[in-house]
Amino acid sequence: MPVARRCRRPRLQVMSFETAPYIDVVLSWSRTEAGTSAVMKRSAADDAWNEIGRTDGTEFSAAGLNPERSYTFAIAPVESDGSLAAEDEWETIRVAAMADEGTPPLPEAPTGFAATQDAANLNFRWDAPAGGRAATFEIRIGDSWEDGARVAADLTGTSCSWPWTASGAATFHIKAVDVHGRTSRAAASIDVTIAALDSHVTADAADQGAAGWPGTKTHLEVDGGALRLERLPLHFGAAIAPFASFAGVPCFAKYWPRGVYEAPPFDAGQVEHQRVELDMGVAQPVDPNLPFGAVRRPALGARRLRDETLVPLGTPSFASQNSWRLTPLPPTDVEIEIDTSATPAGPWDGWRPFAPGTYKYWRSRLRVTVTGDGLRFVRVPRLVVMRRKFNRKQEGHVVVNCQPVDVVFPTPFQNSPKVTATLLGYAGNPTITNVTPTGFTIAGGAAVFVGDPATFAPTVHWQAMGT
Repeated sequence: MPVARRCRRPRLQVMSFETAPYIDVVLSWSRTEAGTSAVMKRSAADDAWNEIGRTDGTEFSAAGLNPERSYTFAIAPVESDGSLAAEDEWETIRVAAMADEGTPPLPEAPTGFAATQDAANLNFRWDAPAGGRAATFEIRIGDSWEDGARVAADLTGTSCSWPWTASGAATFHIKAVDVHGRTSRAAASIDVTIAALDSHVTADAADQGAAGWPGTKTHLEVDGGALRLERLPLHFGAAIAPFASFAGVPCFAKYWPRGVYEAPPFDAGQVEHQRVELDMGVAQPVDPNLPFGAVRRPALGARRLRDETLVPLGTPSFASQNSWRLTPLPPTDVEIEIDTSATPAGPWDGWRPFAPGTYKYWRSRLRVTVTGDGLRFVRVPRLVVMRRKFNRKQEGHVVVNCQPVDVVFPTPFQNSPKVTATLLGYAGNPTITNVTPTGFTIAGGAAVFVGDPATFAPTVHWQAMGT
C-alpha cells in the first residue's frame, strides 16, 4: 500500500502572461514503488476532486490553468482493480502560479480619497499610488470592499462623479487595478453622509482678480490683473543682504517654480451648508527664448516625471543629441485645497483637497498652489469663488378650524423660514403667524372658511423654505 508523502515543490514552467492568458504547470513527485498514479485537481477546498489524468511516471503536465487562481493537486495511487487508494494516502500540493517570483507586484492602494456632495451627485477624488502600476481604479459602496456594490469601474483619472440613489450614511472604498485586472490588497475608505435633495437660492461670487488679489501671495505677483509666478531675484553678487535662498529651484530657472495663493476667509455668519465651486483659469505662455542647455532631463537613459514615475519608452524627449528641440515642456500643475472652521474666530479644521460640492462651515478659505517649469512664468488670469447657500424645504398637512393650531417643524431651521399655506379643495387663505425657527401658528375663521365652524375642518398644506 503506498504511503502518503509530502510532494516536492512542482517545477513551474510559466509562459509570458502578456502573450498567453493561461499557463502550464509541470508537477513532479517521488515514489518508492512502481505503479500507476492518478492526478487529481480541485479549485477550492469544498470542491469535489476531478481526475485529470493517469501516468506511470513521476511527472505530469497540467495545462490551461488560470494564472490568477489557485489550485490544489493530488497524486493518488491506483489499486490493482483500477480504484483509487484512500484519500488520506494521497500526496497534495497547492499551486498559485501568480505567486511565482517573476510575477509583477500588486499596485498600492490609492491615497487622499475624499468626496463631497453636489446635489444629486457625489464628487470623488483621490491620488494615484506611487510606482506606476495602477492602470485603472474601482469604487464600491458597502460595509467592506468584498461586500460592497460597484459604484464605478475602469476609471483612468483621479476623480469622478456618481449620481447617488439614497441619502443617509454610506461607506465608500476604492482600489487600484493593474493591467492584468488585479486589485491592490488594501482599499482606501471614507464615510459619507449624503444629504437629501434640497435647493440652493442665495448666491455669492468673490472675484479675486477684480478685487486685486487680496489674499496672501507667496512667490506670486500681480501682472495686468492676473496672478503669475514671481521672477527670481538676483543671485550671488547682488546687493541683497542676506543672499536669497534658491533651494529647490531648477537650473536655468527664471521664475519661481512654485507659488501659493491663499484667498481671504469667507464668513457665512453661522454654521450652515454652502455649495462651493470655482471659476479658474491657468495658462503657461510659450516662450521661444529658452536658454541653450536648459534641459531638465537627459537625452539618453531612463526619464522620470516629477512624481518619479518612469516615462514610457518611445515618448518624445525634450532633448536629442544634447540639442534643444523646442518641444512643449510639462504642463503646469495646480493644486487646490479648502479649509473650514465651525467657529467665527476659533481653530481651523485643516487643509484638504478641494472638490466642487457642499460643505458645512462657519468660515472657509481656499489655497491654490501653482507649479511651473521654472523657465516660463505661469499666469492665473481669473479665480472666482462662488458660494450658494443651502436652502431647505419642509412641508406637511394640518387640519384646522376656527381655533389656531401650532405646527412644529420636524427639523428646526437655523433662521425663521418663509411659510406659505394652501387650503386643499376650498377657496380662502389661512393666516400664518408666530413664525420661528422651530414652528409657526396657523389660524382660520368664519371670514375665511365658509361653513359651520363647529363641523367644518379643512386640511391645509404648508411649506417652509429657509436655512
